[in-house]
Order: sequence, then structure tokens, then C-alpha cells
Amino acid sequence: MNKADSNRKNAQRSTGPNDTKSTRFNAVKHGLLAKGITELDDSEAYESLLQRLTDAYRPVGDLEEFYLQRIALDIMRLRRAARLEAEYITGEIHPPVMTEGIQNPFAATITDPGLPPPVSALGAINLVSGFQRYETTIENRLYRAINQLERLQRSRRGEFVPAPQTVDVSLHSETGRPEQL
Repeated sequence: MNKADSNRKNAQRSTGPNDTKSTRFNAVKHGLLAKGITELDDSEAYESLLQRLTDAYRPVGDLEEFYLQRIALDIMRLRRAARLEAEYITGEIHPPVMTEGIQNPFAATITDPGLPPPVSALGAINLVSGFQRYETTIENRLYRAINQLERLQRSRRGEFVPAPQTVDVSLHSETGRPEQL
């Protein structure tokens, strides 16, 4: 028996879930960190954005196309972050309204479902705690990709492109003698 047959035989004895509908997205923390375009995004808007960027930048070669796609995807991620944040805030402002049941005082019924966010409460807490950090990271990637694409294009056109410069900035919070700063 070869290894593939052995693996199939062992898989028959698996104790894993038979129905993966409830577990298939376990590895996805939330829509903000999802890779690529998700069901939270408008795929037509992404394609339209990519086409407009292609018309504006006219990429040549795989590397320029890669940077262009990264730019479009980072723009979509920034839009996703803003939308998820707004939906979470809306859900917090308009939570479901519960009233006590008449026959069973411990069983509450929903009289007004409110406007719930499309993510769970725990997922929303994780999103809100990280919105600013994620947006900053995505923006930094976006600006780096734009810079790299423009550098490649200028180089391809024969323009002189100086090497990137690194600037080290230190801030001192001490107040004291100026000669020590």
C-alpha cells in the first residue's frame, strides 16, 4: 500500500467534523485582515478601480502590474476598514431592544432588532481595537507601493532615480538644558 492509499484509509477514521459549514471560516479573524477581495467588498468596484489605475499608470511588465494590483487592493482594504468601523458604530448606537416575556419573565423577546453590525460582538471589539493600527499599516504599504511603482516607471523611461534615502529622526521629551539636547 502506498502513502496516498494509507492516508485515504486513515482519513476514513477521522473524528473531524462531517459538516464544515460552521467551521470553514475559523481561521479568518475578521474581514479587515482577509487576503484579497472578500464578500464584504464590491468586486466590481475593485475591478473598476484596477482599470482606472491601469489607465492612469499604464504598467509595463509583471513587477509594475504587481505594484498596481497591490495599490488597488490596499485601497479596497482601507475602504473595508472604514466601512466596518462605521457599521460597528451604527450597531452600537442602535442595539437590539429586548422586553421581558409575559409568560416567562426570564425569557426576553426582541421587540426591535436594531441595526446589528455584520460581524460578531467579539469580532467587532477586535476590529475597533485595531482599526487605527491596521489603517496605518495599510496606508504605509499603499504609499510604499505607489513610490516603488513610480520609481520603476521613472527608471524605465530613462530618468535618473536616486537611491532611496533613510532619515533617522529622534525626538527628546526631556526639558532641560539645550546644550544636552
